Amino acid sequence: MFGKINVEKTKGSLIVRNEIIEKLYKELGVRFGYSFNDLYGVKEGVVRRLKGGIVSNEMRERNDFGVKLYNELFNKVKEYLESLEFEGFKIEFNKRMNYDWRSYRYMKESGFEGSFLDYKEESIYNEGTCILKIKWEC
Repeated sequence: MFGKINVEKTKGSLIVRNEIIEKLYKELGVRFGYSFNDLYGVKEGVVRRLKGGIVSNEMRERNDFGVKLYNELFNKVKEYLESLEFEGFKIEFNKRMNYDWRSYRYMKESGFEGSFLDYKEESIYNEGTCILKIKWEC
């Protein structure tokens, strides 16, 4: 799957992960919590993938966890993270994007009016799961 695993890069990705989490909190007042952490091989190298969510101090203080505020926060965090540079690593931050025809058909049967693309756009807007990827070449 991975070929030869570069232990130093793997450890380095953990350091990058910790630095990202710390920077988000110190510089943006955002907590990133994750419940899933894995490594997988890709054509260009290896990826550490973290699935989780974000919340800001502002959201907590206002007790407002609405979709609009969350999406504004997501866009701010995405822009910030993708501007960071870590030597030897590439950072990507996105929402979960796994939407299929079965879910779309279920939504249609439940009264959703719109095309599959409308369903996908609405689903991504309402999605709360974030994916942080830390990539490196082998």
